[in-house]
Amino acid sequence: MTTAELNLTATYVTALASEPNATEKIKMLLQSLFASYGKGTDFPAQETPKVKDVSSIITFSQKEISKMDKTFRKEFIANGMVAHVIKRKRGKNAIVYEIRYRRNGFDISATSANLDEAKRRFLKMTMPDELENHRKKNYAGAKNSFRFITNEWLEFKKDKLNVRTHKNYESYSTRYLYPVLGDLMISQIKTIDINKIMSQVEGRVYEDLRVILNSVFKYALASGIITHNPMLLIPFKKAERNSRRALTEEEVQKMIERLNMDEYSDYKRTFLILLFFGLRPCELEDAHFEGNFLIARNAKRKNGKIEYKKIPICKQAREMLDLDAPVVALHRTDVLNRIFKRIMDDEEVTQYFLRHTFATVCQQYVRPDIVDIWMGDSSERLVGRVYTHFPDKFMIEQMQNVVFDI
Repeated sequence: MTTAELNLTATYVTALASEPNATEKIKMLLQSLFASYGKGTDFPAQETPKVKDVSSIITFSQKEISKMDKTFRKEFIANGMVAHVIKRKRGKNAIVYEIRYRRNGFDISATSANLDEAKRRFLKMTMPDELENHRKKNYAGAKNSFRFITNEWLEFKKDKLNVRTHKNYESYSTRYLYPVLGDLMISQIKTIDINKIMSQVEGRVYEDLRVILNSVFKYALASGIITHNPMLLIPFKKAERNSRRALTEEEVQKMIERLNMDEYSDYKRTFLILLFFGLRPCELEDAHFEGNFLIARNAKRKNGKIEYKKIPICKQAREMLDLDAPVVALHRTDVLNRIFKRIMDDEEVTQYFLRHTFATVCQQYVRPDIVDIWMGDSSERLVGRVYTHFPDKFMIEQMQNVVFDI
């Protein structure tokens, strides 16, 4: 077992210890862990609490998931290589295990009276020739249902929102809103129905769900489908933002060392691009190299305005990156952020620290107004926003002065 896997298991055990039926949940976790590494064991029957159902998590090893569909495997690894397991009592003495994974459009469920057999069946369902059978089917919904109107609003906003933002809204609607409101007629939805959802979430999820809901009901109101907006009594609560900073020289060195490990080698190019070019993670999707520059769509532009920024390629980026290979966004921003925390082995550090590091390093060698242009930020001065147009040659020369501590 690797150090990372050991640390992850310790985290899960600590989290489960505070939950109801903690003993049984931890026992199932450890039983699956021992089985994954060829040390399967059974625990004494008398230790099992007399409860009907027990819900916990089940872990998988790298070897076990090696035959998974490649795309699904990356997502599964990013989510900690765990699935949900429920131990149910059937009849007087029978026990049934159900292992399931319901995230991002997948609905995979495997059952057996034997935990190892349930794992085998689960893994079989994740293989390339089986996986498509376990994707959730899109359901359009009845006309003027919440699902129907939301899909119509998402189509209306498709060319008016940043692509990544639009995808997030689609995902949040599927995960949080459709299970509760999807099949209801939008005209019948009350404030109390919405409050049931909003009371279960917080932070940025709360913010985004409120934006989606308020926008959908405004769209329905403007279309004459409803006569009032049930969001009026749902308060806006701004999520607390964690203060960010630049990585220290030691932290940058640690990141480079960890990215050279086989476990994280797939992410080396992604995080080096974020470091050397100061991109927002969501800007990776449309980025590409062109001559002496990396070209990326600037995500922070309102009303769907399309604007691109050109960041010169520094010397160290030329040495450490294959500039002929395409720039790929491997995961959603939140998934990528969890991977970066694992790489740095620090829950307080986020991938956005790389953008702060880029800005901090560049301003040690280059004028701040030039760094603003590379970052994609608008200068507050009229002369900067309207009249300043630096030639490519000047920008390339400026970037050659920048040196990262690696």
